[in-house]
Amino acid sequence: MKRWLIACGLAGLSLFSTSSLRAQGTTGRVTGVVTSKESGQPIQGASVAIVGTRFGALTNDQGRYTVSLVPGLYKVRVTLIGYGPVLMDSVPVTAGQTTTANFELTKQALQLTAVTVVGYGTQAKRDVTGAIASVKAEEIKQTPTTNAIEAIKGKVPGVDIVTTGYKPGDGVRVRIRGQRSILASNDPLYVLDGVPMAGGIGDLNPADIESIEVLKDASATAIYGSRGANGVVLITSTKGNAGKTKISYDTYYGAEDAAKKVRVFNGPEFAEYKREAYRASGDYAKWCGTAMQCDEGDKNMFYVEEYNAFKAGISTDWQDLILRTGGQASHQLSITGGNDRTQYAVSGNMVRDNGIVLGQNFDRKSMRVNLETQANSRLRFGGSALVLRSKQNVGRGDGLYGETLADAPLSVPYDSAGNVIFKPTPDSQRDNPLSDVVNYINRTFRTRAFGTMFGEAKLAEGLNFRVNFGPDMTFAKQGTFIGAQTQQNQGSGANASIGEDRVFDWTLDNILTYKRELGQNHRIDATLLYSIERNTTESMDEGVSGLPYESQLFYNLGSAAAVSNIGSGISQWSLQSYMGRVNYTFMDKYLLTLTARIDGSSRLAEGRKYATFPSVALGYRAVDRNPVGPISSLKLRASYGITGNTSVNPYQTQGGLTRTVYSWGNTGAFGYRPGSLQNLDLGWEKTAQYDAGADFGLFNDRLTGTLDGYIANTTDLLMNRQLPPSTGYSSITQNIGATRNTGVEVALSHRTLDNWHGVRWTNDVTFSVARNKIVSLTYGKVDDPGNRWFIGQPINGGSNNVWYDYKMLGIWQLADSLEAKKYGEKPGEIRVQDVDGDGKINTNDLQILGNTFPKWNGSFNSRVDWKSFDLSAQVVTRQGFMVQNTFRTSNSTLAGRYNGIWVNYWTPTNPGGTDPRPNKNQENPTYGGVRAYEDGSFTRLRNVTLGFTLPKNLSQRFGSDRTRIYGTAQNPITWTNFTGLDPEGRTSAGTPSYKMFLLGATFGF
Repeated sequence: MKRWLIACGLAGLSLFSTSSLRAQGTTGRVTGVVTSKESGQPIQGASVAIVGTRFGALTNDQGRYTVSLVPGLYKVRVTLIGYGPVLMDSVPVTAGQTTTANFELTKQALQLTAVTVVGYGTQAKRDVTGAIASVKAEEIKQTPTTNAIEAIKGKVPGVDIVTTGYKPGDGVRVRIRGQRSILASNDPLYVLDGVPMAGGIGDLNPADIESIEVLKDASATAIYGSRGANGVVLITSTKGNAGKTKISYDTYYGAEDAAKKVRVFNGPEFAEYKREAYRASGDYAKWCGTAMQCDEGDKNMFYVEEYNAFKAGISTDWQDLILRTGGQASHQLSITGGNDRTQYAVSGNMVRDNGIVLGQNFDRKSMRVNLETQANSRLRFGGSALVLRSKQNVGRGDGLYGETLADAPLSVPYDSAGNVIFKPTPDSQRDNPLSDVVNYINRTFRTRAFGTMFGEAKLAEGLNFRVNFGPDMTFAKQGTFIGAQTQQNQGSGANASIGEDRVFDWTLDNILTYKRELGQNHRIDATLLYSIERNTTESMDEGVSGLPYESQLFYNLGSAAAVSNIGSGISQWSLQSYMGRVNYTFMDKYLLTLTARIDGSSRLAEGRKYATFPSVALGYRAVDRNPVGPISSLKLRASYGITGNTSVNPYQTQGGLTRTVYSWGNTGAFGYRPGSLQNLDLGWEKTAQYDAGADFGLFNDRLTGTLDGYIANTTDLLMNRQLPPSTGYSSITQNIGATRNTGVEVALSHRTLDNWHGVRWTNDVTFSVARNKIVSLTYGKVDDPGNRWFIGQPINGGSNNVWYDYKMLGIWQLADSLEAKKYGEKPGEIRVQDVDGDGKINTNDLQILGNTFPKWNGSFNSRVDWKSFDLSAQVVTRQGFMVQNTFRTSNSTLAGRYNGIWVNYWTPTNPGGTDPRPNKNQENPTYGGVRAYEDGSFTRLRNVTLGFTLPKNLSQRFGSDRTRIYGTAQNPITWTNFTGLDPEGRTSAGTPSYKMFLLGATFGF
């Protein structure tokens, strides 16, 4: 296959290179003006292309363009998103003369005229045969955010974007068409300006993005082979345009507040809860007899500090002490411009996020430069560079908020002089969270440099050769300091650590493309690729204890009394690829895409490193330019393709050694034993995907949409197979098992009002259903309960779970005393279901309760424009999934020692309680974990923005050509029955989700 691809490339070069030998005469010019047919006004930014060549131009602010060409007869095509393309045949160019060609563009629906990035090139959206969704800059910028990928949340069906945390600088998890791998990565591939990124796109500034395309089906992703197994996200950055230099300044500031607090026992409630725990154990009766409360009992039960606070009527809300109103600010300065030969774009961005929890913040500064130039009629060069520096402070992290839920409200945070009291009570496991804010430091510094460089040569008419090179370097350093007065050290001394990671990844692509129209009915677009990628990751960490002075933090580890750990490592992998793709169009109605890619991965075993990933896609424009009843456009699509996954750690095939310590006489010595078993047969995990879809427009494209259905079968899963201990190994990575993903995706867009009394109103709806299930495992169709892997059930792994536990039926009541005794239980304790009815509760009674995969996702986006005002809103929803609310377990021990979330616990006088009776003699209630499972379904008003664009004459008073001010509310309302903080990203104790209200402005010069 490799030889075939190379031979095709050489044949193409030899076949068409002769046409490049024609003489170069004196040039002539084509010039003209592009205007709107509706208004007659000039159009800026329209693309004027000379068909069959690499020459073209963009119109300036007067709608004018000029292109210099050698003498000949040319076809000139003008395109602009939102307008129908116009083609002018037989435009003559004479040496030393100027030919005028003016164009009028007619407005059309966006979906029919957009140009879509498809990987190693672009296509008109109407020619695309794969399942590809596109989000443009205007939509991305509607949601102010520090994470670029979060900006497309709720805008692409089949793409599930979930917040993984709410600390400043935290990221998101992205899944395209669900989860299909158990051990290998399920993250999509991110490609910026044609070059794969090693470090994700969380560092990108959303304001620097021109568009984001999501490739979902195998036909679209197979061009990236193994790297496209989990979908591909293509990012096109903002580039310069010919014409007047433009300067823009964007800024906003937002105030953040916790969206919700957890209700815990207040002072009096905590006192009664503690008494009940002592009553259940029988201790309270020793002091009070039959009395429900007595001062003697309280004195013996409470710490002195708790007793004094109770008598003084003190009730401390520890959550309020560490929560604050956070603030997020952004400043972006951009400069773009150029002429017909050279275009440039420069931008700088500063983001600061002071989180809602004390001691947590995030700071990022970045700069991006993009430059492209047409050196001559045949050569074009360009490149871009992104450099950034970020600092994230998280302190104790999510544990700080968890501390506030456990600290007794019957205590005080400050002494009489206003100093923080390290130990509000003598409890050995608790401390003052305000002390952790000061004495627990966790900082991560990241420096990243990502660049793209390309050179492109026109070898012949329609034949072009391009080289892309993309280095990606990331240097991360995490410093941690834990002082003596922290919950972890409890006054015993300070310790610190430093960890460093250095990643250098580079990609080199050689791309040969050939585009040609063959007569009136045939059009071909062919691509050949040879690509190599190499990744090197180095790591180092060192930890120490017994620091002599705490002010040094983690900057002088050599002064410590002891080294607690030290380590370093290096990891390298490489990928070699060959690819061929042909797009063929017949009669502008029938579409065919054929792709084949060969990938060779260094991570796999000898003889199994290379694999071929083919795909085919068909398209048929059933209704195009001539409407049929209400149907104004209809394109049918079908595709099949195979992609691979090799995203496991390197060296899995080579085995390894583990260091051991043994005794050599009276002297300790180091030795080595086998650590991991060699696998000489480890190969590719492969996914075969079928997709069928339709793109349609109704009522003159007033209503447009897409519909897709898919089936993806993944085989030869990369999994760890458990081994008998007698082998000396615990597991081995092998190709075993299979999964299946199925789903349906719908996207609808409706122009509800189109310039009705000056009002434009558009509404967009997305809906998707995604299912995944395990088809087979290590021993075929046999369940693996230990790993929560069950045939026919979703995948348990990564950040998703299948909940396999006992089912809670309620609380044993006094009337059930005899029945409860059979199970070794008593009234007031949790009653679980005896599935097999054998009178015993054991592993046979465990059952699948649910999972974290939603039954369906959806979103609704609406925008209204009227005169200078614009109003937009977005609602997102995830329905039909189960979460584990660990507030009900970790923060509800009901032992009377720590505080916890408020619950309606059972007592003999409160038999209607929904939670078990507190008991001093238990660490946790028996079967206490079964209380945690809840429906996580939610609907969220994610974003509401009201903007106003100042009249031009008023804006010019500030020296600006265009000024827009806006106000945004982010996440102001969430509708859910979940009782924890947030069903999406905060189902356990940690930094709460927040709502933000911000004001911003954009100035154009």
